[in-house]
Amino acid sequence: MKLKTFVFKGVLLLLTIMLFFVTFLITIQMVTGEKLELTLAMQIFYGTILLTDVFALSALSSVYRMVTLIGHKQAFSHQILPLVAKLNRQLLLMSLSFCGILPFVYQIVQNEDAPGVMILGLMLVAIPFSLVVFGKIVEELFKQAVNLKKEQDLTI
Repeated sequence: MKLKTFVFKGVLLLLTIMLFFVTFLITIQMVTGEKLELTLAMQIFYGTILLTDVFALSALSSVYRMVTLIGHKQAFSHQILPLVAKLNRQLLLMSLSFCGILPFVYQIVQNEDAPGVMILGLMLVAIPFSLVVFGKIVEELFKQAVNLKKEQDLTI
């Protein structure tokens, strides 16, 4: 079990490093872009990326705490329920903030005359919303598992 939690924590660390790297690249592009015209859509895009990164880092820290609890064999305890609810809220905030890329995508669609790009942009926005639905399912499963464990402890 220790090896599995170590691997999970390593993957979470790798995701955090990748998130910082992508944010760093976008920030460098924003600061050093010579011909880059800062329209309102671009400003909303950069703000959206930074806000989504904050929510993603917060969600990664919640997942890290959950993996730590699982490593201590407390996966179905009352301590994990607030973490799962917090993770679900963070995913919802992340998905709502990610809607801010749509003006940028729309500007690309108008400039390049490529309506298929809008479908890709909508798919990118739909991914975090599907994670919210998955998070709600996981939250309900954890609630039921904690209740079943409590009933089992009372039976014995």
